[in-house]
Amino acid sequence: MQPTPRHARPFTRSVTRVLAVTTMAALALVACGKSSDSATTVALAPRVVVTSVKGDARSQLLAAIYARALDNAGFRVARKDPVQMDRAAYYAAIQSGQFQLIPDSTADLLHFVFSQPGAGTEPTTIVPSGPATTQAPITIPTTTTTVPDTSGASTTVPATTVPASTTPASTTTVAVISNGRSATEQVVAIKSALPTALTVNDGALAEDKTIVACSAAAVAANSRTQLLTMTDLASIAPRITFGASAAFMADSQQGYPELLNNYGAEFKSHVTVDDAGLAAAIDAGTADCFAMSSLNPLITSKKMTILVDDKVMVKSNAMIALVASSVGTPDLVAALDSVNTALTTQRLNQMLNEIATNGTDPTAVADAFMATV
Repeated sequence: MQPTPRHARPFTRSVTRVLAVTTMAALALVACGKSSDSATTVALAPRVVVTSVKGDARSQLLAAIYARALDNAGFRVARKDPVQMDRAAYYAAIQSGQFQLIPDSTADLLHFVFSQPGAGTEPTTIVPSGPATTQAPITIPTTTTTVPDTSGASTTVPATTVPASTTPASTTTVAVISNGRSATEQVVAIKSALPTALTVNDGALAEDKTIVACSAAAVAANSRTQLLTMTDLASIAPRITFGASAAFMADSQQGYPELLNNYGAEFKSHVTVDDAGLAAAIDAGTADCFAMSSLNPLITSKKMTILVDDKVMVKSNAMIALVASSVGTPDLVAALDSVNTALTTQRLNQMLNEIATNGTDPTAVADAFMATV
């Protein structure tokens, strides 16, 4: 092959440079095309901004629990600093897109939603028409163990009876509540009145309401009979002294008169104990079981047992998440509901007590709880 003339080489080099630049540009266009195609096929899930109410330990704890539940389910979660808003303010803020999730509670949210213009009339609750029938006490099953005879004698050693369990499973059938006071009924009513921009999950077992809690001494004294629910309490009421505030004693809708009517309880006696005197009354054994706030720290510090209000005498006020519908997919709601069974009133009380007494950060408490779910 003939060598390229010297005078033609500059032209050849110029052509080579042009071809190289053109090739690189073409490759870049192909790469951009591939990147564009990829972007159209990969869609990130919407980010869920979770917040709470400033100064409200319950709200901050629940926000941390819900955020961790969403994290564990693979959602993109952003944690927003607590907001200094009342319910009306955060109800509007979540609709305007400032965040997508904030904790609430069923009875409080229900009342608020139905107070809005055009919401209609808040559902009423049904009061029993007559006294309930008291069931017989449920005796805790026992097992027998034979103590071996190591003496070599051929005598038979009597069996020793021991309790089967200190926290037995309930043997009663739980009836479906239809008095308008249960969390399930409240959620249905809330969803019917919420604007399309908002939704809620089903709500946890944990509630913020007046409950009945029994002292450790009372539980020990009645260890041979089941004492898990208010129905159980009514069954052994003749040997129980009941304590409550004057307001509870006089409340004919959700207080002592309704307790007697709804559960058919006939207590040995009852005493009036105000909130300031609860600790002393528990220590002194002034009463066995007390009506008190479910979030009262004495429940944890005095090792009291909260009884399930199985007939929902007091309106439910279950922990719930208020969620923007833009992110409230069935999968997201299911992730929130995954904590509902584990998040009981007793557990919520213990966690809030940890925050209040030991100053533990709500996020750390929430993480410890989620490790058990």
